[in-house]
Amino acid sequence: MSAFVDPARMAGHSGMEKGEVLLRVDNVSLSFGGVKAITNISFDIVKGEVRAIIGPNGAGKTSMLNVINGFYHPQEGTITWRGKVRRKMKP
Repeated sequence: MSAFVDPARMAGHSGMEKGEVLLRVDNVSLSFGGVKAITNISFDIVKGEVRAIIGPNGAGKTSMLNVINGFYHPQEGTITWRGKVRRKMKP
């Protein structure tokens, strides 16, 4: 059994068209006191796409993931999941 799932074969199973934006991160910034963890980060993830967050230690990778999953709340910017802006998500 293969762990790979072909996104093209999944079209129609979720009610979304291939290429439709699933996640939009728009101008997100997060600070802890005077320390800026992430500043003005923006990107989209569309159905069928795989993305990675890479960078050196202390670059804000975990902070970005924690903003996306709702553990942290950004001081600026928005997270949109399937067309709905997420505010004050519960982790």
